[in-house]
Amino acid sequence: MDKVLSVGEAIERFVPDGAGLVAVGGMHLQNNPMALVREMVRQYRHVTRLLTSPCGALNADLLVAAGLVEQIATSYVGFEHLGLAPAFRRAVEAGVLRVLECDEAYITHGLSAGAGGLPFVALPAGLEFADVWKANTESYCLVTDPFTGRKVLAGAPLAPDVALLHAAAADAAGNAVLAGAHFVDRSMALAAKTVVLQVERVVPTDQLSRQAVGTTIPGFLVQAVVEAPGGCHPTASHGHYRVDEAHLRRYLSLAASADGALSYLEEFVRGVTEQDYLRSVQAGASVGGEL
Repeated sequence: MDKVLSVGEAIERFVPDGAGLVAVGGMHLQNNPMALVREMVRQYRHVTRLLTSPCGALNADLLVAAGLVEQIATSYVGFEHLGLAPAFRRAVEAGVLRVLECDEAYITHGLSAGAGGLPFVALPAGLEFADVWKANTESYCLVTDPFTGRKVLAGAPLAPDVALLHAAAADAAGNAVLAGAHFVDRSMALAAKTVVLQVERVVPTDQLSRQAVGTTIPGFLVQAVVEAPGGCHPTASHGHYRVDEAHLRRYLSLAASADGALSYLEEFVRGVTEQDYLRSVQAGASVGGEL
């Protein structure tokens, strides 16, 4: 089955407005599926609850800046050495964005529980001594270990309705290769009901099989494949291009205010197509070629 769609078609068909739990892949400033995120903004797709990897970045902040997120389940949203996420912080301080505090271990194990159809998952010992679980009783609970009788911390399964992910390459059937670090992207694919995958290139299946050296996602998990060379910009795509720090600094400067964030969205997202965006940031010189 040919699952290759344009970015607009993929979001329109598989990401309903008001989707319950939407996961965005990538971590920190690496492998963020920004082509899909930007299209979410263009189509005004609201998200009831956004789930990030243990460390969200522009993939979350852009959706928050656009006013599309009601709740977010995350450990952190920021830009590493460049600073905190301005839209995220502003929305939380204003009380318009509800945060479900999560630690890294819960996100990782919760996705595994979602993928395995488990009712809950026991979390690593020691997390019960922190205060995160006390701030998010929807996701955490102390339970009795049936084997020892001791109290242990458990987490609810994470099973996204939709996962937006990036991969290095895929065939038309959705079989994909995750180059470099895959973070929790494969777990998101396994746990999600619907997977929309952006890739640097679509290749024939036999070529994918010969060259596959990274973690793979089987095609039966994937509903749509979007060929989007440069689609992680301004974040990095492992094996293809690095972070565009200058562009990120421009975003952070503008997004320091609500009006500035809207100005960025109009100039680089809502007012342009994805192809226009890449041309406008002169991405042709920095993306698409292997490192």
